[in-house]
Amino acid sequence: MDPYTGHFFTKASDLDVEHIVPLKWAHDHGGAGWSRAQKRRFAEDPDNLWLVDDGHNQSKGDRGPDEWMPPYEPVAQIYVQRFMAIVQKYGLKPTLAEIRHFETLAANSQRTSG
Repeated sequence: MDPYTGHFFTKASDLDVEHIVPLKWAHDHGGAGWSRAQKRRFAEDPDNLWLVDDGHNQSKGDRGPDEWMPPYEPVAQIYVQRFMAIVQKYGLKPTLAEIRHFETLAANSQRTSG
């Protein structure tokens, strides 16, 4: 099942491997100074990868949860939590405004799903 849409797919060609925290977002938030090995670890980290509908992956691009959220509401809280966990795991540096937005999204998602 695609976590962004809630749909099931039978053809691999309909799916993309998605970075929950996009590579460019990570680069712009502290990853630019990483070694080649660290960049590769990040890019290949299974914690940061999901199989998703290829169209929604393309619509997300390099944006974080402050600019793009999955259209399938039941996954919103999980998406934000995973995004924040990966940011913390790699010591990335979101802006204060982004942090506040992520926390608000997580709290709102928890209220509507709980």
